Amino acid sequence: MLVWFPIVEKILSRLLKPESQLVIVLDRTQWKENNILMVSVIYQKRALPIFWCLLDKDGCSNLQEQQKVLRPVIRLLKHYQLIVIGDREFHGIELAS
Repeated sequence: MLVWFPIVEKILSRLLKPESQLVIVLDRTQWKENNILMVSVIYQKRALPIFWCLLDKDGCSNLQEQQKVLRPVIRLLKHYQLIVIGDREFHGIELAS
């Protein structure tokens, strides 16, 4: 699933300088029978999904699932100043840590 990360890295390196501020969004959506947890990069008022997983349950995600999608993205974007945003589903102090 990480096969496109080098492409994302290359695109971002052309658009942004290292240490630039970059907003990423953690979100979950129910689409038909699919429960999708995803991380997107915000660029020019658009959310561009770069990593996601399908949850094998209905309803909200838990801390482990949230960490599962955030960790690879944070490693990928380590050269940027990241701002992570999410709605009330992602409110835990443990996730912020």
